[in-house]
Amino acid sequence: MRLSIQALCHKGLVRDGNEDAVSVGGLFLRDDSVALDVDTPEDGFFYLLVSDGMGGHEAGEEASEFALAEIKEQLALHQIRPDSFEDDIREAAHYITYKLNGFAAERGQTYPMGCTLTGVIWHYGRVWLVNAGDSRTYRLRGGLLRQLTVDETERGLTGDPTADKRLLNCLGGGTAGRLTVEDISGKILPGDALLICSDGLCDMVPDEEIEQTLSEGGTATDLLRMACEAGGADNISIIIAKTQ
Repeated sequence: MRLSIQALCHKGLVRDGNEDAVSVGGLFLRDDSVALDVDTPEDGFFYLLVSDGMGGHEAGEEASEFALAEIKEQLALHQIRPDSFEDDIREAAHYITYKLNGFAAERGQTYPMGCTLTGVIWHYGRVWLVNAGDSRTYRLRGGLLRQLTVDETERGLTGDPTADKRLLNCLGGGTAGRLTVEDISGKILPGDALLICSDGLCDMVPDEEIEQTLSEGGTATDLLRMACEAGGADNISIIIAKTQ
């Protein structure tokens, strides 16, 4: 599968620092952007991931960077194997959670140190959706935007729009670090587009406006501008991957 990728990670207009992080096949982005075309290998792996850190400025930055670095290392060392992908990637998530909870305890931090993780991993001929937290992965097909992940908040899990948006699960953060893993091989087709983002986009810009912008050929930079025009209250990470 050929992917035409745009990715960026921006601190927004309000926060002093940037606790978000993006990984494009192992290329780490923070306060940066990239555009490239990639052929996903049948006998190898490629991935697009977004992580939103929490726990205070420096701790949040460290959490999201550590999570993406650990996934990169375990994939590179083949500790995440084709015949046991689901078990191995969940074990990686548990390890990240264990380490982040440990870092916070060692420092005596008031707030837990954690991060979300969402995105897509192409791994030896199969395509996997992974998610922990309330960052989002969407698919655009035929002009219709569909959220593939579920926000792990009370509101997201119950479907009640009046419910609390407090995060119920993430990596670290004093939680068990549960990672949802789904085989979406065959569900991503040529002509589809994937949108992977932190809540700095989807909390500021309604899905209907995102759908219209992407359907009209809008770019990651267009979505960033829209989030900033709406206030830019949080860090903003965006990956758009158009499939061919």
